[in-house]
Amino acid sequence: GKRIPSRVAHRLWQVVDEVVGDPGSGIAVAKQMHGTALHALGYAWLSSATLGEALRRFARYSRVLTDLWSLQIDDDPRGTQISFVFAAKEHPSLWLNDWLIAGVVRLCRLNYGEAFTPLEVTVVREPPGRSELFHEWFRCPIVWGAPRSSGLFRREDLAQALPTANPDVALANERVALEYLERLDRNDVLAQVRRRILDQLPRGRPTLVEVARRLALSPRTLHRRLVGAGTSFEELLDETRHQLATGYLQRTDYSIAEVAYLLGFAEVSSFNRAFRRWTGRPPSALRGAPG
Repeated sequence: GKRIPSRVAHRLWQVVDEVVGDPGSGIAVAKQMHGTALHALGYAWLSSATLGEALRRFARYSRVLTDLWSLQIDDDPRGTQISFVFAAKEHPSLWLNDWLIAGVVRLCRLNYGEAFTPLEVTVVREPPGRSELFHEWFRCPIVWGAPRSSGLFRREDLAQALPTANPDVALANERVALEYLERLDRNDVLAQVRRRILDQLPRGRPTLVEVARRLALSPRTLHRRLVGAGTSFEELLDETRHQLATGYLQRTDYSIAEVAYLLGFAEVSSFNRAFRRWTGRPPSALRGAPG
């Protein structure tokens, strides 16, 4: 449960450059990665219903792994772009930038299969003498000398149902990640509220008053803190339900009525309307998607 201080991590990155001195070391590290090395976040990734869901979890809970960088997800006219944003001003090691984007590609292949290929990646380094290592790994166009590491992915790849999906395992590990973040930062109100929403949903629709009581806060104080974090209780509830619905509907042993119950909806018709608002499709359309 201990965390390495940022100054030690930065020194480690420098020492790897000094001792290894291989421009392909970031790719080599990525090839050895497995989700089980990434705490509960890795298990949640491996059991996500789609790569899009896995990436959103990675972005939301990256602080389980580090405070030094975060994953940013943006829409692009060509697809979905993910990029790594560093909190520190000092320039991180080139091998680390290489490893981050190469590692995400590795994680995607663990779920999707070896056929997964980005549309494009950007790397911070200039083309090294052994650039064939990068082309062999990414198997897509590479933009060299970019401001940050990033990858552009096809939307249809991120939406495809995965054979490794297990919503129960994903949800259980998401709870572990939330509990870890709560211990890490007792002031992280978003993590605390999400956890209470997850706990309450099977018993019905959670309310701001209920969650505030469980956090030993007044509803007004909780509302103010959520606004300060750039969101609201209704937005967090909606986001959590949407995420869970995608996973639950991948399971053939849950009827649509059962999914609606698990998400705290009093009526199936209310769930149907909410799902159409989230996706533009009825729940039955996802239920019929290939798994």
